[in-house]
Amino acid sequence: MLSKKVFSLFTFSFYLLLCGSSSAQTSSDTLRADLEQITIQAAYSPITIGNAPMAFSYRLRSQDDLGSRTAATLDDLTFSIPGINVQNRENYALGERLSIRGLGWRSPFGVRGVQVLLDDLPLTVADGQSIMNMIDPAMVRRIELLRGPSATFWGNSSGGVLYLSTVPNRDDPFLSFRTYGGSYETLKQEVRFNHSSKGTHLYGYSTLFQTDGYRDHSAAQLFRGSLGLDQVLNDKTRIKINGNYTTMPKAQHPGALTESMLENSPREARQNFESSRAGKEFQQAMAGASVLREFDSGIMEFSLHGTYRDLENPLPFGFIGLKRFAGGARGTYSFSSLPFELDTGFELKIQQDDRLETNIINGERGNDVIVEQTEDVNNRSIFMRSSIPISDRLTLSGGARADWIRYESTDDLGEDLEGNREFFSLNPSAGISYRFGSSQMFANFSTSFETPTTTELVNRPGGGNGFNQNVDPEKAISLEAGIRGSLQSLNGRYDVTVYRMQVEDILLGFQTETGGPVFFRNEGETNHYGIESSIRFNPDPLYSLDLMANVLRAAFNGGEFDGNNLPGVPTFKVGAIATLRPGSQIVSADFRFTDRYAADSANENWTDSFLVTNLRWSTTPLTLGDKLSLKPFVNLTNIFDTRYATSVNINAFGGFFFEPGAARSFNGGFKLTFQ
Repeated sequence: MLSKKVFSLFTFSFYLLLCGSSSAQTSSDTLRADLEQITIQAAYSPITIGNAPMAFSYRLRSQDDLGSRTAATLDDLTFSIPGINVQNRENYALGERLSIRGLGWRSPFGVRGVQVLLDDLPLTVADGQSIMNMIDPAMVRRIELLRGPSATFWGNSSGGVLYLSTVPNRDDPFLSFRTYGGSYETLKQEVRFNHSSKGTHLYGYSTLFQTDGYRDHSAAQLFRGSLGLDQVLNDKTRIKINGNYTTMPKAQHPGALTESMLENSPREARQNFESSRAGKEFQQAMAGASVLREFDSGIMEFSLHGTYRDLENPLPFGFIGLKRFAGGARGTYSFSSLPFELDTGFELKIQQDDRLETNIINGERGNDVIVEQTEDVNNRSIFMRSSIPISDRLTLSGGARADWIRYESTDDLGEDLEGNREFFSLNPSAGISYRFGSSQMFANFSTSFETPTTTELVNRPGGGNGFNQNVDPEKAISLEAGIRGSLQSLNGRYDVTVYRMQVEDILLGFQTETGGPVFFRNEGETNHYGIESSIRFNPDPLYSLDLMANVLRAAFNGGEFDGNNLPGVPTFKVGAIATLRPGSQIVSADFRFTDRYAADSANENWTDSFLVTNLRWSTTPLTLGDKLSLKPFVNLTNIFDTRYATSVNINAFGGFFFEPGAARSFNGGFKLTFQ
């Protein structure tokens, strides 16, 4: 049962939703009625916003938000979007924790269970792990989120899909430079360019970020760059080419804290993490190309992508090195000459990891080899989706995807090993959509599956090379229904969705020693029930409001922890952005409330609920010449200096669960724009 405080907050949020439906005018980053025909790229299928039979969210960031919001981490862009929970660990060595409706909750680092794409490049590799460091949230222009299981579209590890685009509009400014600095010796520079001429669109960016971090031993440096080309060859053919490069020469790892350390010394680093120089260094390059060709019978699209990653990861229990080569191909054909929509396709993903784990001595690699092997993952799939219009208002849809996944490991130490795993999964989906006026009702049945990643298979309680033979994929079945639409006379948008999801053979992480590796086992099933709601409106040019409220009950069903809440998954969340625009001034406030949640499967350790408030000030651009403008801005974060755990190290050994959020801080800077 929700506490009285949580119930009161939910009642207040619902009241605002009702009030919002009686006044509005859409701001520049709100989904407008005229966007109904936009294709949802996260579905990688010609589904438009107006007929999508599933829960999704779409955000197009305004120029003001792009100019004044620092967006150093992804939670700064997603806290007001329903269904998604991004927890900023204040730790660049681990990155953010991301879950969608509770899927992905177990991840000790990186992202599991959900699919992530950046400018059409899959950040999720064949084994289901997503590396988020490639994303510079400040450069993200558009956000799309499929909020339910989506294996019909993306296969393995698709408990939801987050699609991010940094591609500017063709008529956006030619060149911009932004810089800011602030608390904890944080400094960032950003350069972005955009050129469009006839059928050619060339764009890209380069950013450099560095910080000493809120906590001891949490400094980081990051360089990111991107280049893209969209070229129309003729009236039937179009090609896209893009590439991304990221290097992180420093990311110190301070470790999680006990409850008493969180309360008394939240900036402290764990002694064994500091003495072992725990952290991460990596460089990663990604490139992709696609061609779209129109025929009399339909549209063909074929794409290729590749990734190289070189990682060194010293930790208290050992020194991990990984070289990864990954990539894939995807082909689709969308028939346009039929009385109904029909999309067919195939996908191939490959991954090769060269792994070397040794002992660690004073932060340096030792000579005692623990694991030395090559791990190969091959994912082959075929899929089909169809949408049948029953009438102008009613549409039925359905689809299915079959995936064959094989894991192989090759021992480099001359030892016998259990090296191969094979998995097969068939995932259907079905939906119905009914439009009336400017609104849409929908219902959707969908499924997903999630194999263990190579890291989770390698980490065996017995140690040594090979893969764990005792863990299997987890599978999810979901039912959802909702209503969404535009309030045309009020220029607003609303969205309310209810859902139930069951996950079987869940992958559960555990540790056997303090600071040791995380092992995994299958442990029963979980049930997820939820309500997602959001409203965005702009009743007057003077002010606007963006409000989201989530209620999620995710609990174990059966097994050792029957009835307990899933750790790391808050039951109740509210996110809101309120903006005032008096004259040329722009003042925004972010409100983020998160209810208490468990840190372990036994539910013996919990975070406290917290409310964090951030303020931003900026102005409309100041004209400095015919083609030059200046936009200053100031950000105040956690203005009430709330002490809280922003994330948890789930099921950690020795009580080291809590990862503290930063105290009150500020930054300020400016953006120069050349038309």
